[in-house]
Amino acid sequence: MTPPNSGSTPSLLWDLDGTLLDTYPAIDGALQDALAALGRPTELAAIVPLTRVTLGHAIQTLAARLGLQEDALWQAYGQAEARRSGQFAPPMPYAREVMTEVRARSALNLVVTHRDREGAIARLQAAGLWPLVDDLISVGGGYARKPDPAMFLAALARHGLESAACLAVGDRELDIRAAHAAGIRAALLVTPGANLAVDAEYVLPDLGALLGVLDRNPPASPA
Repeated sequence: MTPPNSGSTPSLLWDLDGTLLDTYPAIDGALQDALAALGRPTELAAIVPLTRVTLGHAIQTLAARLGLQEDALWQAYGQAEARRSGQFAPPMPYAREVMTEVRARSALNLVVTHRDREGAIARLQAAGLWPLVDDLISVGGGYARKPDPAMFLAALARHGLESAACLAVGDRELDIRAAHAAGIRAALLVTPGANLAVDAEYVLPDLGALLGVLDRNPPASPA
């Protein structure tokens, strides 16, 4: 593998779901289907802010709110998701452009995800982004889930990167917390319906805003 550029362009550590891929419509729809199947039809407006925290948070909150067993809701969600399994998510707007620019500047695109490796690769291939990925680190490798920094630290070690030469990009608080715990600056992508108050170095209305960030010299480390 070509070593990363030692200049000012940071290598990017990407979250997958909701950051590189627009997976939220399928997640929200499957959860709405699951609630309806359990006799608790629910408007999307009540689901969206919860899944933007985590799916687990959404299921826990909705189960308590609607008098359902969490296990039953997880099972119904799994069944609903399986029925949608052929619906791979498209790339987020500007994802391809930013990843291409990172590659053009000899920096790295590293994906750090809670998905299993095979499932993540299949989704990236379907979206046409896999050829732009330099490496993928997932919980399937035995790493703890975010906000634990283990996957970020593994990515740094695997590619001989300094934390100050990288930028993490994610759409949830746990992405930002994990990055900061690894000494990496973070950019928060604000997705529709999210209501997060996170102390990220950059707040992005869309991934296109990263093109400007790539021209800035990285500071030593986050505060």
